[in-house]
Amino acid sequence: MALQSATTIVLIVLDDLGRSDIGYTGSGIATPTLDHLAAGGTQLSAYYVQRACSPSRAALLTGRYPTRYGFQSGVLEPRKPYGLSLSETLLPQRLGALGYATHAVGKWHLGFYSWEHTPTFRGFESFLGYYTGYEDYYQHQQGGAIDLRHDEGPRCGANCSQVLWEARGEYSTHIFTRRATDVIRSTPAATPLFLYLAYQAVHCPAQAPESYIRKYNFSNHERNVFAGMLSAADEGIANVTKALRAARDFERTLIIVTTDNGAPTTGCGGAQGGQNWPWRGGKCSAWDGGLLGIAFVYGPGVGVRKNATLGHLAHLVDMYPTILDFAISRPTSAPLPLDGISLLPALRSGAAPAARGEVLLEADPYAFPLSGRTWGGDEHATPYYAIRRGRYKLIIGDPGIPGILDAYYCTGPPCPASHDNARNASAYPRLASTSVQLFDVGGDDPYEAHDLAPKSPDLVRELTRRLVALNASAVSSAGQGLPDDPAADPAKHNGTISPWVVQASKEESYLSST
Repeated sequence: MALQSATTIVLIVLDDLGRSDIGYTGSGIATPTLDHLAAGGTQLSAYYVQRACSPSRAALLTGRYPTRYGFQSGVLEPRKPYGLSLSETLLPQRLGALGYATHAVGKWHLGFYSWEHTPTFRGFESFLGYYTGYEDYYQHQQGGAIDLRHDEGPRCGANCSQVLWEARGEYSTHIFTRRATDVIRSTPAATPLFLYLAYQAVHCPAQAPESYIRKYNFSNHERNVFAGMLSAADEGIANVTKALRAARDFERTLIIVTTDNGAPTTGCGGAQGGQNWPWRGGKCSAWDGGLLGIAFVYGPGVGVRKNATLGHLAHLVDMYPTILDFAISRPTSAPLPLDGISLLPALRSGAAPAARGEVLLEADPYAFPLSGRTWGGDEHATPYYAIRRGRYKLIIGDPGIPGILDAYYCTGPPCPASHDNARNASAYPRLASTSVQLFDVGGDDPYEAHDLAPKSPDLVRELTRRLVALNASAVSSAGQGLPDDPAADPAKHNGTISPWVVQASKEESYLSST
């Protein structure tokens, strides 16, 4: 009997979710829906993401490393005239061409300086969410300007996009869940559906309704608020799956849940109570606490293995071809070469060989303030580069910021109560742009505690040569350090976060002159 394709595909991103946050990791946080879906599907245990929001979302929706289009230098700040290159063909464009209805809900963070960079110009038929990287969960404001929109219909621009002023005061997780369930119920059952649900949760600021927070009594109050945020998201996903069962053919449904990066520490990225312990580092860094993501794939009706763990090396870029392989028909060849490799064979069969042997993790030539540009958001101490091949991971430069971002950070169970973040942060030496470190992360040293570089010069040289080769074709990310554009000031747009450039050519003209 031939395996069925997926007529419904739901891609869920939980923002800044750490390695030790979901209930099944021993966190003590109640996430029954996520636990159930993970147990009923395949967990990815060697799955890498990018260090922060924008590059991860770009990798996810393009199937290509951020070095391919100049998005490798951190998060995109809201007043910079830059965005994900319009030459990239995004996943919803490919699925739309196959007949899927395509809808986006939640966080965008891939650029909005022109309308052409916003979701409904990039393959989505509708979008309800926010364009920037973070905001208040209730007022939906960043810096006093509102950023919550409903863009209904393809190419919904200046005369179409609606600012949701009336939503002020309502918790964003509830707004996004309601919109997701509305999309599911309103899409004709015979129409294939792709839903991209990028929750604001569990990004900072740490905010949740008191009814969720009071369920927890961790010694760290911030962890209690975080737990409430995650519980609200888990409840939302329960409502989404309930709607899927009621309105769609659930046997032909594929659900993917992924983080975009590790949990932040107090060193960078907006600490909100999440954690990655016992993995080292966190968001903004090239330690595995920042890059080794938590993810699982659920879809027993379309052949995804139940109660399974996939230990093969994988990366965010692999989700693009994997989803296309589960689709109702074979797409035409990709307009641009993909870095992603489909995980479908391994998700369906434990006997399938590993799809890849290496992952490019980081190749960022800029650092703040060393580069003399206005880099912000997830700044790091030096330019740095990282690659994993097989068991081994090579890092060149300082993969974090001196202090806790180069150490081990805890906020609650399963981390032992005796762990002291401040003492731990002071225990590690300051690194430099010339630092070279090698770790056996796939073998005896998953938590990057023992540097093998001094004893393995041949392997260091081999991996360095590979990094140089991969970086040789990198597109400049200088545009991510452009000065803020005064024209983006929300005061000039009725107090809203809004596109402000008529022609989307500024990024290309800037890069061609650097």
